[in-house]
Amino acid sequence: MKKFLKLSQISLFAGIFLTSCLGSKFLKEDEQILAKQKINGVSGSLADNSTILLEQNRNSRIILGYPFTHLAHLYKLGENGWIFKGYDKEKAIAKRDSILSKYDRKIAAAKSDKRKQKLRNKKAKKYDKKNRKVKQGNQLMRWGEPLAIYNHNSTKLSKEKINQFLNSKGYFEASIQIDTANYDSLNAIGKFGRNLRNWVSGWFGESDRYINLEYHIDLNNRYYVDSIQYQIEDSVLRDLVFENLKDAPLKKGYYNQETISEERDFVYDLAVNNGYYEFSKQYTLFQIDSTQLGQDTLIIREIIKNPAGQQEHKIFYLDSIVFISDASINEAADRTIETYGDITFSFAENRYSKKVLEWRIPLQQDDPYSRDLTIETQRQLSFLDNFKFININYDTTGNFFVANIFTSPFDKFQTSSEFGLSRTQGKPGPFVNINLKNRNTFRTLEILSFDANAKLEDLNSVTESTERVTNYTSRQFGAEGAITFPQFIFPFGSYFKNKLGKLNPKTRLSLSYSFEDRVDEYRRQIYSARWSYSWQVKDRIRYTLTPLQLDLTDALITGQEFRDEIDELLLENNPYALAFVPAVVSSAGFQVDISVGDYANGNEGAYIRFNAEVGGDLNNQLENVSFFGDSLETYQYVKTQIDLRKIHRLTRNTNVAFRFNAGLAYPYGDNQSLPYEKYFFAGGSSSIRAWRPRRLGPGSHATFLEVDDVPTDEVNYNNERQGNVLIESSIELRQDLVGFLDGAIFVDAGNIWQVGQSLVGPDAEGDDGLFEFNDFLSEIAVGTGVGLRFDLQFLIFRVDLGIKLIDPAQKEGERFVGDEFFSNFNRNTQVNIGIGYPF
Repeated sequence: MKKFLKLSQISLFAGIFLTSCLGSKFLKEDEQILAKQKINGVSGSLADNSTILLEQNRNSRIILGYPFTHLAHLYKLGENGWIFKGYDKEKAIAKRDSILSKYDRKIAAAKSDKRKQKLRNKKAKKYDKKNRKVKQGNQLMRWGEPLAIYNHNSTKLSKEKINQFLNSKGYFEASIQIDTANYDSLNAIGKFGRNLRNWVSGWFGESDRYINLEYHIDLNNRYYVDSIQYQIEDSVLRDLVFENLKDAPLKKGYYNQETISEERDFVYDLAVNNGYYEFSKQYTLFQIDSTQLGQDTLIIREIIKNPAGQQEHKIFYLDSIVFISDASINEAADRTIETYGDITFSFAENRYSKKVLEWRIPLQQDDPYSRDLTIETQRQLSFLDNFKFININYDTTGNFFVANIFTSPFDKFQTSSEFGLSRTQGKPGPFVNINLKNRNTFRTLEILSFDANAKLEDLNSVTESTERVTNYTSRQFGAEGAITFPQFIFPFGSYFKNKLGKLNPKTRLSLSYSFEDRVDEYRRQIYSARWSYSWQVKDRIRYTLTPLQLDLTDALITGQEFRDEIDELLLENNPYALAFVPAVVSSAGFQVDISVGDYANGNEGAYIRFNAEVGGDLNNQLENVSFFGDSLETYQYVKTQIDLRKIHRLTRNTNVAFRFNAGLAYPYGDNQSLPYEKYFFAGGSSSIRAWRPRRLGPGSHATFLEVDDVPTDEVNYNNERQGNVLIESSIELRQDLVGFLDGAIFVDAGNIWQVGQSLVGPDAEGDDGLFEFNDFLSEIAVGTGVGLRFDLQFLIFRVDLGIKLIDPAQKEGERFVGDEFFSNFNRNTQVNIGIGYPF
């Protein structure tokens, strides 16, 4: 009986809640809410594109499939008022006009032009703010959205637009029927909930206040392009088109209006990149003939006309190229004119290398005009990070152009700083980052930079016993000096450097130092030198080759208890202990970064990173090197890693993001170990979020806390965990909630493992942490959770609550810990704070 009453109460609450979620109580007489829309008869891209064309959309829902229209309720809350005052448009208009009048009086009374201009700027800002309130309502209304009231005219317009779209795909005989039906939100809660309808309808509204729309599409036959005929009046342009016909998008096949548009763009691009500066898309016409051949078969005639009254299109050539390096200075008398190669340089101050600039300017004298090369020139000059303004225009004399490249330099020195609070564990601690940039240091457009950082954190002990203090302060600081040249520092000839200029080549040399001091445990220093090349294909693919990276590590153990633990780990040949042995690491690496779509801005797209690294290439030269009298450990290894990420848009306010990250690092030197920084780690805000940073794995290996020398069932997560193999993946549903606040639901899975080096002795019990193909799936850790993202425009602040579901450190048969959420909340949850998206 109690169980029945409980279910009844839940059903009653759900009925009331779900029925009111769509907001029928806000409707006027004869109005209906658009609750649901569906398109039948098409699938795939046809369905996706048809859905985009719908003139009306139902209100956003906080959870897919459930009718909680939170933004509509928020809009009404702002409009009608409840806790705050409601929206009064007349008052908003009066307030806006009053502020304008006030500033008009102040401007009229101002005595100086500077004061007047300052007031005008303030007036413009105030007007924009108040006018936004007039047009869009108060803040709650702007965060929300108006109720989606069904509009019959919008439905008719949607039908027309979908029909036009289907025609553009060759479905000229498609038909669309529209059905409407009342939407019953109580269907979601079963029979008992439906029986409540009579009770709740008087308060929340009848089901006929909600409407479903269904578009039933019958595609019928699709028309086929059987042949293409060309009528090109300009014989030179005709030859150019025929030479590039294999690349033309218009070909035989099913009719597609988009292909017609692509063909027009193709002809335009072909023309304006081969000297036809005055060519426009209007010269290219198409005729579609369905009468000459069989049923559902088309002939397309492509016609390219000449300008009115002319026998041909004019071709323009570059007569000369002029580079003005400081366009803001107009005094011609103070300028110097010099020529290098095909380029004439005009400057008030001779500050830039003409050779390097020539390598970055793909325009060539006597070549036909090219729009793409004009854009590429602007792009390559912007990559130099020396010019804040770049503009190219052309002076015309007959059929010849003078290309004028106007630039204005950035300030030679630039500084920036960042400070705030960061938290890895324990309490947040302050951090500061400082950057200094010196442009064109040696007058060859290089960038000299200096970065410094410092951080104070409250961290758990690295290898902490139960008697030790739980939290303590960690001090970290570092610095890096680097110089980046806009070319490959390599014995290439000028010809090859010119050809490579379009790939944005860079050579970067850097020296860095980092210091970490953990109270009562250790102090650790790393000195690094790096030499790398980078280049890119357009803005999509970037390559980085590092012929040499040299790292020198030194550590001083400052706590006796920590020293005893490290000595014990050294006897066991534990990889962690080698982090505190003086070492030198030489390596070389290669990395590829590929970006597709708009992934960088958190929108639909994908990202791929692949890197490979070889360590120990200079070991023969370093074997007798010592550091302050200590012999240095050396390493030999290979390491590779691939990181795949994708974001897919589900609805206008919902994305789903995927990630797969895998890596292998294999040591083959005498010590059969990796440098500590080259190991893989799992756990933390950008990894498996239900575990603390670097505390997951390897495999199902675990140590347990002891009380009075008696082991407990509590896993000891105090030690950092490292591995040679990494496999992790994540899926995250991202939902716009309101204004700057977004939400996320995620699932993370993965782990790290050792290769070849067991973490336990031959007679010891417990998992050895080794990777085995026939067993690794049972050692995958799984966590889920929810998160909030605060989009502050200049950064995204993130808070995630990770919840353990499967913990491989537990005994077999006891690894599912999802049912211990409340009973072991502190042990099975982890709060992560981060900047930006996790992937």
